[in-house]
This record gives sequence, structure tokens and C-alpha cells, in this order.
Amino acid sequence: MTATDFLAVAEEGRPALVGPKIDGLRKFLLLFGAARSWLWLIFNANMDVGLLVIAALLLTACATLAWVPRWAHVAPRIAVPLLFVELVGNFPFADNHFVLELLVVSLLALVGRDGDGESAVLQGILWVTAIVLFQTGLQKVLHGQYFGGEFLAFMVGRGDRFGDVFGWMLSPEEVVRLAAHDPLRSGEGPYRVESTKFVLASNAVYVAEMILAPLLVWKRTRTVAAIVALAFVVVIQTGAREIGFALVFVNLLLLFTPSDLIRKLVPVFGIFLLWVVLAAAGFLPGAAWIESGYM
Repeated sequence: MTATDFLAVAEEGRPALVGPKIDGLRKFLLLFGAARSWLWLIFNANMDVGLLVIAALLLTACATLAWVPRWAHVAPRIAVPLLFVELVGNFPFADNHFVLELLVVSLLALVGRDGDGESAVLQGILWVTAIVLFQTGLQKVLHGQYFGGEFLAFMVGRGDRFGDVFGWMLSPEEVVRLAAHDPLRSGEGPYRVESTKFVLASNAVYVAEMILAPLLVWKRTRTVAAIVALAFVVVIQTGAREIGFALVFVNLLLLFTPSDLIRKLVPVFGIFLLWVVLAAAGFLPGAAWIESGYM
């Protein structure tokens, strides 16, 4: 393995793909930021309503600019201070994937009008993605609540979204026992379970995250790792319904594939985001499902 194999993650031997990948990610993230802002407004986010309305309107304008080649590079530069205002306005309630959104848009703002710096920016974004994936597994190890399945058992007991993903591995009696504990009462528990497959699944989560991250960076394993990581995120999020994280991270993982699939899928994600906003506003069905997840 050479330094080029490990470090030159942006070129992939296909420099022609760098521009389309940057373009696709820029369009998606600005569409996402606008949609998320409107959802925050609909679901009463923890910030001044007037500021949020202004931010939502201006981010919608940024999302429009991203489709105009002459002004596309300017759109993230306008969006960054708006996202920062939202971060401060929602502190400390902003989700961690919102910070990831802000960081990646900030990197996209470094791209010049004629595509100057695209390769370096793409490489930086790919490194950020791999580091975030590894860190999600590392923090599970450091907290130690995945070794015996305690965290996921707690989530199953409180009827959280994760229960839909992992609850089927437990017997009905085990689920009833976990639900009987009051998670807000000091000393309640324990959250150890007898199901071996449940504990194995719990440990597999952080193992997958920590193994897939370096495999994404290494050129020889990157494509396969990207496909596995995409499947992993989709399977987990099918039940967890962390809509915002799922959309952002799926698009970041698409950057690791040897194609411009991310740009081709932007209209699909755009239609989905439009449905999400209209459904949340009550114009289309699905508001309850959207509110049970979060952006």
C-alpha cells in the first residue's frame, strides 16, 4: 500500500468525476438545508421564529442559486453564515448531524468560480466522512454501553425508534420487562438481556463503523466499503428514522463510489425533501411519520 493509495481519496484515477461530485453534493446539501429549516419552523424549533423564517427563505434562495452554474460557487458562501445563525439559535438543541452539515457546506464554500480547489475540497470532505464514521463507533466503545447491548435495550424499553430495528431479536417477555422500567427514575434497570443475537448485533454496530471507515479511505477497498456502508446506514435508519442524518450521510458515502451517482440522484432527493416539507405542513399525507423522525 502506497501513500497515494491511502491519501489520494479524491481523484480515484478519474479527475473528471470531481466536479460532478462537488456539484451534486452542493445542490443536495443546500436543498437539504432549506427543507430542514422549514421543518424546524413547522415543528417549532428552539430559536427565534423571525430569524428562522429569514434563514429558511435565504437558504431556499441559496438552493436555487446552486442550480445556476455562474453563481453555484457563491451559494455555499451565503449559506454558511445562515447555518451558523441557526446553530447558535438552536444551541444546545441542534443535532450533531447539523454540525456535520455546517462543516461540509463550509468546505464547499472554498471552491472557486471555475472549480478551483475542487479536488482538495472533495478530499477534505471524504476525510471528514471517514473520520465521522470511525468516531461514531469509537464513542460507542468509550461509553461501553454497546458491549452487553444495554443502550439498545434501553431504547427498546422506552419504545424508541431503535426498537423497530432490534426489538424483534428479543422475546415478547423481554420487551415487556424492559418497558416496565422507568428510564427517568434513578436506579431503574438493569438493561442486560439474554438474547445472544441481540448482544451480537449491538457489538456489530460499532465494529462495522470502525472497520468500514479505514476501508473507505484505502483505494483498493473503497468501492466495496462504500456499498456496504450505504447498506448499513439504510438498514439501521429504516427503523431508527433519523431522517436528517440518513440523507446527509448517504450522500456523503455516495462520494466514495466511482461514479457521479450523487449528482444524478439530486432530483430524487429533491422530490423527497419537497414531499417531506409539504407533508409536515399538512398538504400531503405522512406528517406523523416525519415528526417521529427528525431532520
